[in-house]
Amino acid sequence: MTLAGPLGCSKKTPEPTSDTPLPPSSGPGPVQAAPTAQSATPPVEIAWQDPPSFRRVPPKNAMRKASYEVPHAPGDTEDGELAVFYFGPGQGGSIDANVDRWVKQFSGVAQSDVKRADRVLKSGLRLHTVEIVHGTFESGMPGTSGGPKKEYGLEGAIVEAPSGAYFFKMTGPTKTVAAARTAFNEMLDGVHAGG
Repeated sequence: MTLAGPLGCSKKTPEPTSDTPLPPSSGPGPVQAAPTAQSATPPVEIAWQDPPSFRRVPPKNAMRKASYEVPHAPGDTEDGELAVFYFGPGQGGSIDANVDRWVKQFSGVAQSDVKRADRVLKSGLRLHTVEIVHGTFESGMPGTSGGPKKEYGLEGAIVEAPSGAYFFKMTGPTKTVAAARTAFNEMLDGVHAGG
């Protein structure tokens, strides 16, 4: 069993891409408190258990806390991907801005087909989720190949923790995302502060 370990973040705010969470804004949405000069200890980060069926791989860039390959389901030829982002206290933008940006990466999806929910985990952390069962996905990330991907799905989650927001984004072919949904939700259920 693997737990997410401590994170070494730089103080620089990364340039946002269409795949990464947004920088902080003064607009509507939850705002995490910035650390004060009086705090001598770093904020406690979150941990979770890796789903047994997902394969942890080296992150594609320094902005990712963790990356996973999600094995393709029968009938799909391509694996899915789960990326976990964390930028530190007060970083990453509001919940709504990030969910809206993830939704806009899909075309052919009616607003009524976007499922959102909020709940409190057993650990007391607040969780915001978004689900798109199928649509045409275009990440907009520089250097990605293949163009728009039809019949793709999304399972996204944002965990509000004392150390800041953590962003979990799983995308892949529709059947693959559907088959991985239970493992993804079980992983989120176990998210807690500390190691």
